Amino acid sequence: MPGTVIVHGLPQIQRDLARSMPAVSKALRVGLHEAAEPTAQLAEQLSLTRIRRMSRSPEWAETRIGVLRNAVYVVPRQRGIKGRGATSRGRPNLVGLMMGRSFEPALEAGASFAQASVNRLLGEVIR
Repeated sequence: MPGTVIVHGLPQIQRDLARSMPAVSKALRVGLHEAAEPTAQLAEQLSLTRIRRMSRSPEWAETRIGVLRNAVYVVPRQRGIKGRGATSRGRPNLVGLMMGRSFEPALEAGASFAQASVNRLLGEVIR
């Protein structure tokens, strides 16, 4: 699947650790968050440099990292405009621009680092 770094068996490891060693489970969660930080920072930089007029509203380039039991994700911090007429306001093409020009290239550039970080983290957890 494009735009995805897969770690096989991660959900089972997280479930087992949460049951047996909560402190280690929390450390794993923090480590997964840290593994995604370089990708998130690169996505922010690419959004500001590759998307026209993004520098006028840099808060739209900011990212946040989420850690779930079976996924770690990087998404824009801003959530958009809700309510009536929301689709006609602002930049309706911004999602596509951010995916194509910043998020996917950042993931491709950071995939090997993220995989190495997670492998190192899992090695520490197993020890």
